[in-house]
Amino acid sequence: MIAYHEVNEYLDAMELPKSIEEILTIDYALEGKELKFLSAAKHHLEQSIDLESYRYKKVHCIGCCKINLTRTGLYFLLDDEIIGVHTSIIKGFSDNADWEITQFHLKDVKELDFDFESSSMSKFGTGILFLKVLNERGALRSRTFRNLNPNHFQCFRDFHTNVMQDKMI
Repeated sequence: MIAYHEVNEYLDAMELPKSIEEILTIDYALEGKELKFLSAAKHHLEQSIDLESYRYKKVHCIGCCKINLTRTGLYFLLDDEIIGVHTSIIKGFSDNADWEITQFHLKDVKELDFDFESSSMSKFGTGILFLKVLNERGALRSRTFRNLNPNHFQCFRDFHTNVMQDKMI
């Protein structure tokens, strides 16, 4: 298990926006499981996306979260979508682990809501992002991101509102 609050504090200090290409060249200054997690997630993202299509897309928020009880990952908020790269916490963070990419286009997010949780471990709280997303068949599905950086809530809300109103920031 990684220290979500420590990783989110570290990622929150990054100057953004940056392109995906710039994000992929970052050398993280963390240690232990946190460094191994970030490095493996970055490597898997690079191997799994169409780099030519995403190279210059801007990342406006980046953080780590739990996707469900057994999966942890990084999320990237782009202009018009959320990309998650995640793996099982049971299997560790090696390249052999079952890393997956999840993409949510903000136009397919029909509802989003947030909840804030305080933590005595740090001045940095955590939050929960609730999404209702249309899948490829048109059915509404719920998705939850836990241990999310609460500083990103307004950013998610602003981007979602602008996409729904056909605006770009």
